[in-house]
Amino acid sequence: MASLSDANSTTNGGGAAATARSDLGDFFDQPDLNDEEFADIEIDEDDPEIQESVRWLALARVHTNKIFSPSAFYKEMRATWNPTQSVRFRPVGPNRFVVQASCLGDWERIMLQGPWLFRNMVVLLCPYDGFSKAEEVEFFHMPI
Repeated sequence: MASLSDANSTTNGGGAAATARSDLGDFFDQPDLNDEEFADIEIDEDDPEIQESVRWLALARVHTNKIFSPSAFYKEMRATWNPTQSVRFRPVGPNRFVVQASCLGDWERIMLQGPWLFRNMVVLLCPYDGFSKAEEVEFFHMPI
């Protein structure tokens, strides 16, 4: 009885499967890229496409040392903020998230109508430029 790999090797002559495995192996052998390799790259922050991608961004930090589910945080904050359009989240560190609103009205509600709580823990927010390292951004105040 012939196996699936036997059928592929007879159909493709065996060479295509071997080449695909070789290419995949080469891909995984590539070095990891880190911040040092991107140190000489300049980003034009005035580029309209870049401006669009960092519009209505905020950095959120849940003030706790406890571990919690990020998806529970996303779900609860969406329900609390009740945005008219989508709000996207991206984790950027322990208890830190980039939040992006899809319209100015939602962003202003998120930023100005707090204070916000998640499981009785304060959620600190500050405007975010999208370029600074999120772990280096300090939260100075919470509007009440």
